[in-house]
Amino acid sequence: PNTLSSARFRSAGSRCRRETLNAFARGHRSTYRDTGVRGISLPDEFAICASQRLSELDNVIAAGYAFLRASTSNANARRVGLPLLRMRQACQGNVPCIEARQIDAIRVYQQAGAPISLPYWALAGSQAEQQSIFQEITNVTIENSLTVLQADLDAQTISAAVLTELISQQRTLSESGSALSSLALTVLDARYGVITKELQEIKSTAQRQYGSSVRPNNGYNDLSARERSKNFPPVPYYVAGQDGNGEFWLEPVIKDTGELIYRLNFIDPKEINERITSSFELSLSELSQIRAALDTVYEWSEIASSNRIRRRYEKTAVCFPLDLCEYRVQGNTSTQVDFLIYEDGSTGARLVRNKGAFIESYNMSMESVALLAAYLDYVAAAAEAEFDSGTATTESLDALFK
Repeated sequence: PNTLSSARFRSAGSRCRRETLNAFARGHRSTYRDTGVRGISLPDEFAICASQRLSELDNVIAAGYAFLRASTSNANARRVGLPLLRMRQACQGNVPCIEARQIDAIRVYQQAGAPISLPYWALAGSQAEQQSIFQEITNVTIENSLTVLQADLDAQTISAAVLTELISQQRTLSESGSALSSLALTVLDARYGVITKELQEIKSTAQRQYGSSVRPNNGYNDLSARERSKNFPPVPYYVAGQDGNGEFWLEPVIKDTGELIYRLNFIDPKEINERITSSFELSLSELSQIRAALDTVYEWSEIASSNRIRRRYEKTAVCFPLDLCEYRVQGNTSTQVDFLIYEDGSTGARLVRNKGAFIESYNMSMESVALLAAYLDYVAAAAEAEFDSGTATTESLDALFK
């Protein structure tokens, strides 16, 4: 039955000798009368009758209710008071629950403008509770912040380790005469300096703000070739006529047939869900052709610069499969790398995927060309080593351990 209209309510005055038996009920006498309540006998009311603290709170609530009724209307007072009464009644005889709901009710009446206040003992308890909650929130915030800092530190540590390997690889190639690797080395050294600074800032932030140190807790040596490919510094491209830049992701993949291939993904970093806008697969041989074409593009760029060429010009450095490059018709798919000169004398490159008559092109600066070349070198070496290790036979291992 509805607790506000049940005949189980009886006169509180006949059941409790104290004047402060249930001031809240007296304050809501009109409410009880309108809803058929004729007495007070519910568990929460007995608890209030038996407790000086609860009775004191009830007196404050009654004053708040009376103020609201006098300053607005009976209807408005009932609209505010009834939900508060129901919440208190839901506590049954649970004294802490009743006290908490009474304090809530007093705050509601205070917000409605009633000139009432909590007893000093309730106010002190409330402040202590708020302080406890605040401290708990602070502790959780610190813990969450440290978790975020730890994740950042782990990610940056992996990036720094990948860069260290990469710089070593490109330095070797540069010393062997690769001009493109020399350019890549300049870009990568600058990026390494940025990551080193970010790592130090993360550690300093943790110590300064939280008095706690943060240490890397991941093992770099266990990274797969695919994880290494994802932690390479971003290699940007742009599509002519579109805002923003994309990023390359060269993903090594072992097919069900046991063949190692490379999936070149084109990433939109602004997207949250569908980040890969396009992709196509390459064999190691095709990847090598693109890598060689990037060297050619860089050589042509140096020639254009030394000759101060200032006119629009483009030339294809490679296209494969050769027999499908000439005829761009439905059913024919080919890949090409173009060298570009712009009217201001700047140079760049364009990676093109010909899908029949439909052309997808991705433009790069010369710095991106150098980074992409280094990226292809790095991922191919890691993937081939991992593939060779995973496909090693007993005979090949016997030959290794003589």
